[in-house]
Amino acid sequence: MNRIAIVTDSAAGLSKEYIDRHDIRVLPMSVIIDGKAYREGADATTGEIYDMLKDSGEGAKTSQPLFGEFMEVYESLDKDEAYDSIVAIHASSELTGTYQSSLSASAEVQKTLHVIDSRIGSYPLGKMIDTVVEARSSGESLPGVVQRVKDMAQQAQLYLLPQSFGQLRKSGRVSASQSMLASLLNIHLKLMFEDGKVIVGEKVRTKKKLINAVMNSLEEHVKEDAVRTLAIVHAGNESLIHDWKERIESRLENLELIVEPLVPVAGVHTGHGTVGFGFIKGY
Repeated sequence: MNRIAIVTDSAAGLSKEYIDRHDIRVLPMSVIIDGKAYREGADATTGEIYDMLKDSGEGAKTSQPLFGEFMEVYESLDKDEAYDSIVAIHASSELTGTYQSSLSASAEVQKTLHVIDSRIGSYPLGKMIDTVVEARSSGESLPGVVQRVKDMAQQAQLYLLPQSFGQLRKSGRVSASQSMLASLLNIHLKLMFEDGKVIVGEKVRTKKKLINAVMNSLEEHVKEDAVRTLAIVHAGNESLIHDWKERIESRLENLELIVEPLVPVAGVHTGHGTVGFGFIKGY
């Protein structure tokens, strides 16, 4: 068994049970609601945060962990004789400073260390963490698993169907004029990741067209990119994905489906009620 310590941030969406079982160091990001900061998994659960966002989500913000928290984690792991190497995987550096903070804080670590930019978040980031966990148990070489995770980062995708144009505008994803026009014209958006950034992948006038666009994209990924597992993520209400689950199961019969909450630091910007789809090509 390899003695690899694993570090990430709460944008990976890992459960407390999983974190404890595999001894993973998670730096909690914060959601700021009505001026009060709640650290994911520490001050409030994902469900509790979404309950608050439902009632007071307008104007909510997010913040990354303090630099000192990164320093404490790395100083502790550097002294911990249970591990002889460290792999850290963080949310996209285009969206948050956790990767850069982690890289800077790890500068004085003496153990073998790799800090990786996942270029994404939510389920795909969690899958990368799980890959390291499995490699640690199976005895896979450290260089081998690090390269595999970097390859996964290039093949990861997350589609998001945002619920709130107001929140998108405040987070800088769309302009004020775009937000107003989209609301007036009943425009529906599909957001996606490209080079670690969130971009608008589809703009359509009806929900039916959006559903067709998403289903066509997922079908293409299954056929062309060997996607075998798809995560349906939801911002605060699992019942929102019932119809999506039925559509996907009827059209893509051999696809493994996972249902889990969208990480709150993403849900803050897209709004309570957002639905998304995460996967990694080849997995």
